Amino acid sequence: MVNRSTSNKPNPFKRPIPFATPKRWIRKTVHAGVTLGLISFVSTTTYNFFVGDVTLSFVKPHGRYYAFNLENENSVDQIVKRFEVEYPPQKPIAHTTRAIYVEPTGTGGYVLPGGNTGSFPVTEFRELNGKVLPANKITPFLMPPINSKNYLQMDAAVFDVTFETAPKSKALSLIDRMLKAVGLRNEVTKQRYLVVDNLWIPTNSVTVDDAVRLACRDDDSLSVGDLCPAHAGG
Repeated sequence: MVNRSTSNKPNPFKRPIPFATPKRWIRKTVHAGVTLGLISFVSTTTYNFFVGDVTLSFVKPHGRYYAFNLENENSVDQIVKRFEVEYPPQKPIAHTTRAIYVEPTGTGGYVLPGGNTGSFPVTEFRELNGKVLPANKITPFLMPPINSKNYLQMDAAVFDVTFETAPKSKALSLIDRMLKAVGLRNEVTKQRYLVVDNLWIPTNSVTVDDAVRLACRDDDSLSVGDLCPAHAGG
């Protein structure tokens, strides 16, 4: 005999636990975070590519050499296409750092050790050409002496530093050339320096005369006698 009270009792119903719901929510959250992070990274990289630049800064003298930094503030590696130092026409202002022996010429003149002419080794510096500057990194380097005679120190001299960089990537290099063509990026960077007491000081003086005049104004020892006459060139 069937127990009706038992057979007619409804079966209990339990709602299934949506195990997949929390996992799906976590996956979406992680996916959104990765997407936002990627977008942020791409945006930052793109922004830095357009506004980042390569800057040159003097650090300190290193014996007769000079320590400089090239800082790549761009988000991509850059290649130095050209780096050169020029010595504009000017009358050198220098002094000897030690006693030297000069030979009389017999005509009232004297010959300095190594001859009365010299060169500027820094103007022959080409070692940076072709060098890769890592993104967002500082590349230190040494520049050679500014004169070839180790017993002479320049009291005041003006040098022009010009350099040009381009992205290492060929695709970005093409974009870089397009930006330079329309004037959104500088084709070259040029900075004039006044070298005084072995320090390279950036100057905005248009002519050599002005730069040397400021050096004479700021250092009384340069204004004694004929150390600071009118300088040609500039």
